[in-house]
Amino acid sequence: MKTPVAPKPLTPSQIKLVLELLELCPLAPKETAAKFDRLTQVGAFSEAQQEAIEILFALDEEEIPDALFEFADDDARDIVRDGLAHEAHLHFVAA
Repeated sequence: MKTPVAPKPLTPSQIKLVLELLELCPLAPKETAAKFDRLTQVGAFSEAQQEAIEILFALDEEEIPDALFEFADDDARDIVRDGLAHEAHLHFVAA
């Protein structure tokens, strides 16, 4: 049996990709899945990171911010914070 490997924290460039995928997913889930597949094929994420990102997409919307902070490296946390503030603003304005 394969021992689970803890994913390396996501870098700022990887976090930007994940935030983009999260933003696109509700609007175009099939296209989001295809884009994620292309990113994994070109090696944008390690295998462990891919698994963590797949789990992230299965979470409830309220659980995603904490999970993103957990997956992000120190440099990427500011990007997560800024990206999530933008998302919160969009949800507030849309409601």
